[in-house]
Amino acid sequence: MRAAIYIRVSTEEQAEHGYSLAEQREACRQRATELGAAEILQFADEGVSGATLDRPGLDALREAISLGTVDTLVLRDPDRLSRRLAHQLFLSEEFEKAGVQMVFLDFEWKTTPEGRLFYAIKGAIAEYEREKIRERVTRGKLQKARQGGIPVNFDVYGYRYDPDTEEVSLYEEEAVVVRKMFQWFISEDMGIATVANRLNEMQIPTRRRAKHWHRQVVRQILTNPVFMGEWKYGKTEWHTGLPRPPESVITIPVPPIVDRETWEKAQEKISSIRRFWSKRGRRKYLLSGLLTCDDCGNTMGGAYISWWGKAARRYTCRRSRGASNPGCSPSKAILADILEKTVWEQVMVFICDPAAVAREAAIKYPRKDDLREENECIKKRLDKLEKGRETILDSMAMGLFEFDENTKNRLVDIKRNEERLKVRQKELEHMLAETKEITDDMDDLQSRAFHLINRIDEITFEEKRALVRAVLSQIIISGRPNRGTALKSLEGVTIKIIVKAEEPPTTTFSR
Repeated sequence: MRAAIYIRVSTEEQAEHGYSLAEQREACRQRATELGAAEILQFADEGVSGATLDRPGLDALREAISLGTVDTLVLRDPDRLSRRLAHQLFLSEEFEKAGVQMVFLDFEWKTTPEGRLFYAIKGAIAEYEREKIRERVTRGKLQKARQGGIPVNFDVYGYRYDPDTEEVSLYEEEAVVVRKMFQWFISEDMGIATVANRLNEMQIPTRRRAKHWHRQVVRQILTNPVFMGEWKYGKTEWHTGLPRPPESVITIPVPPIVDRETWEKAQEKISSIRRFWSKRGRRKYLLSGLLTCDDCGNTMGGAYISWWGKAARRYTCRRSRGASNPGCSPSKAILADILEKTVWEQVMVFICDPAAVAREAAIKYPRKDDLREENECIKKRLDKLEKGRETILDSMAMGLFEFDENTKNRLVDIKRNEERLKVRQKELEHMLAETKEITDDMDDLQSRAFHLINRIDEITFEEKRALVRAVLSQIIISGRPNRGTALKSLEGVTIKIIVKAEEPPTTTFSR
């Protein structure tokens, strides 16, 4: 007789009950010998959940049974086959059809209706136990997360995690790359794919030391709140896989790589990137993503359509049939050439003031004095935190109070504040090292501005569009071209241009 033994243990079972492969192996081999087996084959899966059928040892066993090399199968218990009742019944039927006798050490297998019923009941109990184990493990992880701990392996680009101390720290070599990605994305007219291409051109390796960055990886980094110091845990329900309510998601503080303002700017750009860069086909539209119809509330997109018998590039607020807001009726369509020329003339008015350009450059350019001042403030705050910690420790040593939960929380707060300040201190030191002194000579700045304005007509369409988006935040269109002049002017149309600024100025004019 040729016998096979199958043994399996999962990580959770080893932790909960102390199950081991060695114990199962010895007991199953002994029973196979007692049954008179001349040859014993062994199949094993260690550290593998019984909830899945995708197991190397089980696959090999099924292959051996299908080839007819096994007469008897010996197992400790039916739940070694699977923790799911449906899987147990499926495998039992498969082995029976192959003529294999199943022998269980902790269960008497009978091919009677009563025996099958008991087998099904035991399988249901095993499945219930597996769910309870999983629930306890999940509940323990959630409790640890609520206390500020890291319940799972923390493997995030830009960070290092020490499982012994359970501390998350910055990995500066990667953190510098993350800061560059955010800065490129929010300060330059580039999309996610362009950021990935630049990383590839600079031959910057990924966390896995791969040479190629995929744009989806870049998107995940730019949208992950962990980089502003908030790691989200428990975003899905373990038993359904559905998203949990935002208020139920646990936020665990970690050292930030970028500040909240930078992260939020990136999210704003990502939310609008679809309308900015959608439908970039053969025909180009300078104002795509900026136009809003004041009459119906829809955005106005570019379309090559025929209007009064003449096909041309136009901007329209109409939507396809079935849309929640179909747009203006009758349809509104404005010639792109005329509208773009009108808006561009206004943009030129805004930017063609060399003195204003120079002043803006001087204001926005980071000054070393300001950086040094902030760095000194951080040093003072770090000294104050260190003195506060020493005061607490000295008071405990003198017996003035005990190390209770309140004292522990105060020390934890001091440590977290220190980590945040030290991260910002490194950022300032990096900026101080790279920042060059800007000249106070406004004449030089104005001459640079004159040079830029003088070559404004030579810029490409992409540069022109980037400039429009850098200056304007929105263009609101109301009214529609008069029927008699619609093919040559914007008569009857009111254009409201909103300029980007702290308090956006607006310019409204009718054509």
